[in-house]
Amino acid sequence: MKDLNLYLIRHGQTEWNIKDQMQGSQNSPLTEQGVLGAKITGQYLKDVPFLQAYSSTQQRAIETRNYIINENIKDIPTFELSDLQEMDFGDWEGRHVPALKKEVPEFTTYLTDPANFDASVNKGENYLDVLTRMKQGLNTIIQRAPQNTGNILVVSHGTVLRLLLCVLNGGDWRFHRDDQYFPRMLNTSVSVVNYQQADDEAEGKFTVKYYNNVDHLTDK
Repeated sequence: MKDLNLYLIRHGQTEWNIKDQMQGSQNSPLTEQGVLGAKITGQYLKDVPFLQAYSSTQQRAIETRNYIINENIKDIPTFELSDLQEMDFGDWEGRHVPALKKEVPEFTTYLTDPANFDASVNKGENYLDVLTRMKQGLNTIIQRAPQNTGNILVVSHGTVLRLLLCVLNGGDWRFHRDDQYFPRMLNTSVSVVNYQQADDEAEGKFTVKYYNNVDHLTDK
């Protein structure tokens, strides 16, 4: 029987986050607030005995993961996984969001109508491709777990985590960007997903215990 808890965390605040610039495949540094948020999250989770700690291959996620585990009571093995990367925004990388809203009609489709967004307009990724690789990433993590029960830390990104968690929570991916339907992921928010698979089952089941929790940040 497999029974694993996956702690899914968005990276800390970055320079492009506060400047409202599109940040997908490209990177910008963590802000002081971003570093502090990661350290506070680490303090919040310091007693959780993580088996492993994963992040995407992007620097903001790697640094956030490391700040978190440095607060932990255990020495935790770390890994990077490209499937956990942020959505690739192609030609929109680094662009100012308000300018895109004014100048690029297709950007509104990206924001409000995921089912009809065609990434050929910006040479980036489509939502369903993102969802496929994020699911693949979770399955890789589960397969590589060193034991059948325990906790695993996973640091990833806002757009991809929102899409993934909406679907794992039983939601419709086409509406995941509607704030009334599913909230956007906040920096260093914590979401916990349980995975259970009986020995005689070909596939297991994901259950979202909670998502987008920032109580540890607002208490400070």
